[in-house]
Amino acid sequence: MFQFQNMVMELNCSRNMTMNVTSEEGVRIQHLAMNIRTERNMYLEVHAQGLPPEDIPEPEVGINRYMSFETNSTDPFNATLRYYMNSTELEMEMTRELNMSMMTWCYWNGSDWEPVMSRLTETGFLEANTTHFSLWTIMEQSTPKESGQPDVPGAPERIRSFDYTNMVPQGFQHQIERNQATMLQFSNSAIYLNCTNQMQITVSAENQYKQKMLKLEVDSGNALKLEIQLRESKPTMVEAPEKHLGFYCEIEPNTTITQARLGMEIDPVQVQAMNMETEKLSWAFWNGAEWETVDSTLTDENILEAETTHFSTWTILQVEETATEPEPDTETSTGIPLPALFIAVGVASATLFTVKKKTRGISG
Repeated sequence: MFQFQNMVMELNCSRNMTMNVTSEEGVRIQHLAMNIRTERNMYLEVHAQGLPPEDIPEPEVGINRYMSFETNSTDPFNATLRYYMNSTELEMEMTRELNMSMMTWCYWNGSDWEPVMSRLTETGFLEANTTHFSLWTIMEQSTPKESGQPDVPGAPERIRSFDYTNMVPQGFQHQIERNQATMLQFSNSAIYLNCTNQMQITVSAENQYKQKMLKLEVDSGNALKLEIQLRESKPTMVEAPEKHLGFYCEIEPNTTITQARLGMEIDPVQVQAMNMETEKLSWAFWNGAEWETVDSTLTDENILEAETTHFSTWTILQVEETATEPEPDTETSTGIPLPALFIAVGVASATLFTVKKKTRGISG
């Protein structure tokens, strides 16, 4: 780690590296980190500046930090760029609010700023991977134009669809209008949403989370806020089911809901590869002590749906059939039902006892 008067830079490289770091006066780089994996020694020049070169326009909404990376190596490499996003400091400097969920790394491709799939980590670093160096910066992406009818099974004709396939959601926020079906498509998943009232969502997903589509249809008497966390890793407060599809949805509302329908697009090939059976799949929620399954239905479009009146931590698991003991045989080999046989034996015994008493009385 290098600490300068106006810059903190952290570097990790798989081979020996020689660096030359320069910056313009007045530029503050709070914390830039680079992790480089290469097979040969490398020479790298890093230059930080507050404006792009004269022949390159600024992005529409940027943070006024431009980092030029140049190397003499032509060998392939892979690098992870990380920049600490101090929202308070940046907003004070830019004199405006920043939507951190829409921030992305981007590089100048010769004609435009090209965004790169980025994620905001829990520690506040905006992170992206690259296989080339050039002029890089960070910008806020504008809301994308609506795309056409999504290729999603069961999607209604009247639906708004937004393409965010260049990003993994991290603190992503979106406002869903009342009774307006909306599709949000990310790089690792998609979410279909609809609500009987206005609904604001905040979505975060782990990079490893990869599911086709989550579907949420909510009946709420009041305006609603939902925090949705999509995970592959197990939350600390729950136990891992014996057989499940390998994901967890943590859904937290700010108020009580009336009714909701959960749905997840099922890939039969994936289910079979996991040695599971689609007809045994069921939605389940963590009730504080165990996973509790709910009645679930697989539609013709391979959407596994379930109704609920509450949100919590949900997953899809395989319901194992419980072994039932066979009913006891109620007939004897003679075909006489056992209860009838017991009655007949009882009557015969009583009759025999009475006859014996009478016989002894007469002879005496």
